[in-house]
Amino acid sequence: MKEEAKKSRELKFIQTGRFDEAGTWYALDNAGIIMPAMSNEHTTGMFRFEAELEEPIELEPMQKALALTVHRMPYFNVRLRRGFFWYYFEQCDDVPPLYPDSPSPCQGWNINRPGTRMFRVRCQGSRVAGEFNHTLTDGTGGMTFLKTLLANYFMLKGIEPGAPPDAPEFRDILTSPQWIDKTLPLLDEGTHKNKYPAQEFPPEEFEDAYQRYFPKGLPAPEMNPKAFHIRSKPLPKGQYRLIRGELSAVEALAEAKRRFVTLTELMTAVYLDALQQLWYQTIPHPREHHITVEVPINLRTMFPSRTYRNFSLFVLIGEDMRLGMRSFDDLVRRTHYQMKLEYDRMSIARHLSRNAGSARRVLVRIVPLFLKDFFARAFFSHFGESMLSGFISNLGPITMPPGFVPHIRRFGFIPAPSPVLSTNASVLTWQDRLIVDFGSLVESRDLERLFFRRLRSLGLKVRVTCRLDHPEEESNVILP
Repeated sequence: MKEEAKKSRELKFIQTGRFDEAGTWYALDNAGIIMPAMSNEHTTGMFRFEAELEEPIELEPMQKALALTVHRMPYFNVRLRRGFFWYYFEQCDDVPPLYPDSPSPCQGWNINRPGTRMFRVRCQGSRVAGEFNHTLTDGTGGMTFLKTLLANYFMLKGIEPGAPPDAPEFRDILTSPQWIDKTLPLLDEGTHKNKYPAQEFPPEEFEDAYQRYFPKGLPAPEMNPKAFHIRSKPLPKGQYRLIRGELSAVEALAEAKRRFVTLTELMTAVYLDALQQLWYQTIPHPREHHITVEVPINLRTMFPSRTYRNFSLFVLIGEDMRLGMRSFDDLVRRTHYQMKLEYDRMSIARHLSRNAGSARRVLVRIVPLFLKDFFARAFFSHFGESMLSGFISNLGPITMPPGFVPHIRRFGFIPAPSPVLSTNASVLTWQDRLIVDFGSLVESRDLERLFFRRLRSLGLKVRVTCRLDHPEEESNVILP
């Protein structure tokens, strides 16, 4: 009996989906519980995946594709509600609308406003984008949603995927021709309300995987010192600048292999190099002697899980500037070995134990929500982004069924805006192109300039563009 009670208690932590007389609702996962306290109209906590198609988007089939997608992934179609002790997600009954795009992505969306969903889909010209709050999901979940949306859209337009639903190209796409054939009649009849019990869909897709793999009794990881932050005049509120670099993925991988490092390690070293140059150019030198870059890792590669909620942590790669300027070759080697030390199952388990364990403590659980919000903001201010100089995330290669590939020009991955870090970077690979997106809230473009200048010094040809006043327009950025 004790063993059964223990299993039942563990299951309560792991499962997020619930169904009662009021309908379906979901508990926030371990990573999401802190985000509502941090989010507002401009610090939205929204990251963005976008796809630029070869032809202008037709809004009617795209709206139907969105209906199909939230029908299949109803745990995304939710709004935030406040309880006395915790936030929770309430499932929305209707299909979300499509929104026009904006030259400033990831802005003007406050999840704390009543009725606001945790994501939005935006269309303009040939570009479609999904913007997701980190309360809801991480990069894997957000990209799965966008890929499913695109697959539904193409199939509604009569474009064949060119691969069966069980093919590897469908691995992160939750749709198929059979699914559309079965679901379209419901949509046409207007019976697509999302009042489904969570059990209608695999519960592993919306589980709290942090709690599934929660290790007990491990010591907390050491605290990092405060880190150097870029100093620059902020852009006007509501503006978020995007600078994009495109280069050959084959050439970039060849450069990484030549140095016996991964592509993520190479890009992180380039980022560190730009930061150290900015630190030494700042006169007088900042009191914060450390430059530290956060590199997110997908825990699904280490701990098997099918969840499309959050399931990622990060490693911190840093340098002490009091030791002097390091050569780029030194940074590459040191980044490689730091990643080896940090990206280790036992080391990651310590972070997992600390983060997931807080929600299990009785004293934390009985604290009212308004006090939790207060302490969350204070904790995040002192022990969160204050320890980071920047952020770079590599999502890796994006795949689509072969029949869809000719209709997609490129993908993009734009990081969430941060007034503390000011400028962050995200990386993905589509076909033969490596795409690096910088999102910034400050006027200075020095970090981006130094980053792409270093790539060019390695012999890599980089095309750099900046989003202008119209989301369909881009211009070349001159990097002297």
